Amino acid sequence: MASHVTYSPRERLCLWALAAAGLVGINGAFLYAVMFRPESIAAVRTNPLAAAFVVEALVLVGVFAYLLRKWEVSRLHWGWFVVLSLLGSIAFALPVALLWPAGNTASAGRGRPRQS
Repeated sequence: MASHVTYSPRERLCLWALAAAGLVGINGAFLYAVMFRPESIAAVRTNPLAAAFVVEALVLVGVFAYLLRKWEVSRLHWGWFVVLSLLGSIAFALPVALLWPAGNTASAGRGRPRQS
């Protein structure tokens, strides 16, 4: 499946908008709750439904990291995808990983398409 994926300017704009919404919107809501509503975070820890969503999100981070590496659609190392997901959200990390520019980094070789 080693093919070079290109995105149109409109697709790139939509992916960057999703990344911004994930970082500012989703992560912003979480940070607001942590700083100004700590009782809501405590309530989440005791709620089995909330725990199910947290576990699902963590499982999906691992699955997406594996698939991005396997499908070679990202030049970003899978470990950085996990870090970005934990710092922001999956909605932030996935577009960033897909749009990560090619470069001469130590991890760039993993997602670079093979030359035939």
